Amino acid sequence: MKINVDYLKRFVAFDLDDAALRDLLAGLGLETAETLRIGGETVLDIETTPNRPDWLSHYGIAREIAARDPRLRFVPMDLSAIKLSAAAGDFAIRIEDASDCRRYSGCIVRDLKVKESPPDVQQLLLSLGLRPISDIVDVSNLVMMTCGQPLHIFDLEQLQGAQVRVRRARKGETLRLLDERDVALDGGHLLIADASRPLALAGIMGGLASGIGPATRHIFIESACFDPVVIRRGARSLGLKTDASYRFERGMDAEATLPALQMALLLLSRSQGRALTPSFFQDAYPRPQERPAIRLAKDFPARLTGMDIPAAACAAILDRLGFHLNDEGDHWRVTPPSHRVDAEFKEDLVEEISRIHGYDHLQGEMPLAANPVLRVDGARDTVQRLKCQLTDAGFNEVINYVFQSPEENGMTEPQGSPLTLKNPLGRDLSVMKSSLLAGLLRNTAANANQGVERVALFEIGRVFRRQGQQLLEEQRLAASVYGRQQKKDWRLPEQEFDFAWLQAQLAALGRRLRLELAFCGGTHPAFAAGCCFRVEAGGRACGWCGEIAPAFRAACKLERPVFACELDLETLLACRGDGRFRAWNRFPAARRDFTFLMAKSRRYEELRAAIGRLRPAVLESFELADVFQGPAVPEDKVSFSMSFTYRAPERTLTGDEVNGNHAEFTGRLAAALDLIQR
Repeated sequence: MKINVDYLKRFVAFDLDDAALRDLLAGLGLETAETLRIGGETVLDIETTPNRPDWLSHYGIAREIAARDPRLRFVPMDLSAIKLSAAAGDFAIRIEDASDCRRYSGCIVRDLKVKESPPDVQQLLLSLGLRPISDIVDVSNLVMMTCGQPLHIFDLEQLQGAQVRVRRARKGETLRLLDERDVALDGGHLLIADASRPLALAGIMGGLASGIGPATRHIFIESACFDPVVIRRGARSLGLKTDASYRFERGMDAEATLPALQMALLLLSRSQGRALTPSFFQDAYPRPQERPAIRLAKDFPARLTGMDIPAAACAAILDRLGFHLNDEGDHWRVTPPSHRVDAEFKEDLVEEISRIHGYDHLQGEMPLAANPVLRVDGARDTVQRLKCQLTDAGFNEVINYVFQSPEENGMTEPQGSPLTLKNPLGRDLSVMKSSLLAGLLRNTAANANQGVERVALFEIGRVFRRQGQQLLEEQRLAASVYGRQQKKDWRLPEQEFDFAWLQAQLAALGRRLRLELAFCGGTHPAFAAGCCFRVEAGGRACGWCGEIAPAFRAACKLERPVFACELDLETLLACRGDGRFRAWNRFPAARRDFTFLMAKSRRYEELRAAIGRLRPAVLESFELADVFQGPAVPEDKVSFSMSFTYRAPERTLTGDEVNGNHAEFTGRLAAALDLIQR
């Protein structure tokens, strides 16, 4: 929201330099994104929150400044000279559904001459980022920027049937908008129409046929309050976003339609050089707005905030903000002003009091008692530990949208039925993602295209899928590596990422959860046939890992291999073991090696499973030391070297005991897998 400081001073006479004004606004909750100098005037680009549509105007900002300083006073335009009275005639305003349009005020002004706005008005609009068009159109924009109420002005001679109707669009209707775009309409769109055709998209944009042109002589001015949900859905379905829809989507003040109409007539009178009297006026207000009073105990603001705010100071602040107070002894009955559509509860009133009183009065003290309802979330704590472990290993976390394109969904789940959004932001974000891998590859490609040689990423997010008639939402962990694991330097050679590195990181994650992860060969559309593994924890499948399929990788324009995994985090957390204290073993360990030939048809997972099944009680750990294939090894065999560590928890093992256990164990292992000892 752009605010012209000189224009703002017409409604509240403050004497602050630009820096002091920015500080004051920041204390009120209004951050200044940018300070501009346009045509010798200062313009502040202010960031507003969605719950405060009243801030989207000079009036709204002026009220806030006046409320902060009791010496200042908010002075709106004097509209007392502009009279609006219902006039008899053959023109009429009709609202088909009062829930769509809360209020519709309109008037007819005749015998105008379209001209340029005065130079000061043109300069003001330019400073606010608006293009001057003609005095009639400029008046509607100036009213919106002044008091926040959007207006729309029609060329009266283009209206048919002497009426304006507020109705829903009928299927098959079309409308050419002011930007010369043709839009197809349906029952979700609210229209302003005459007796036979649509004239404008209510609260969004006018139609070209009824717009103001050089030949316009008579006009109909609309000042209305539409349902914000209807406007939001209609604008989004057509991909439109205008200054008017931005305000209507947040909820407008139904009591502002008449003052805005009067302001438009006042400004038009100035530009036309004569007093203007409407030949027709009607105020259609089928359901007058009622704001229920809020009960506020006089000591509640101090109790809630911990600030020492006297009751008189609370009442004065609310009064300066436009709230009406009825004193009922130990409490007030507070009625919010019509423009404060966000104030509904007593906590909202306390927030207003605290904001104007100043957050710097809040005391930085620790609470005296523990929170009785606070519970430690063990799963969340574990997830945070996993994130820290991946970060320590050199991964960077990414956060992607939960939406993606149907093509990306199909790469990981070609036979799946994705959940399609009814009102997507675009085709690239039109379905709920069923896998995190496509987003990771997209992130990887973005980094690789910028020349990043080492790309290690992970994401923890939610995916969505169907299971029969049921819709499932799952939390998953995905990670991917691409490019160089180690750059070449004077000590180490260059080394590329490979699956073994990723597998080691997954095994470390498993140990963090006190799990032994198993990697079993399988097939998955997202992974290459020669390097695809199903990950199991405690005998339960919990995800997939391997090398990304070449077609999937090529779709993301990645030249090198990508190694990735995607794990069901909820299954992993459900399988995690209990943490138990284990004392350090002070007795020495003994290591023995075992070199053997194993058939190529067998997988390492079979060897690993057999070791776990046959291991003696004194076998503490084992590791794969070497894998060799060459002329000295038969073509159908692979040479493995394993290292086994033996240790007893209560005493030192003798050499004979270690040798005996090792010989018996390796013999049983060789028999189970047809191994040939070398």
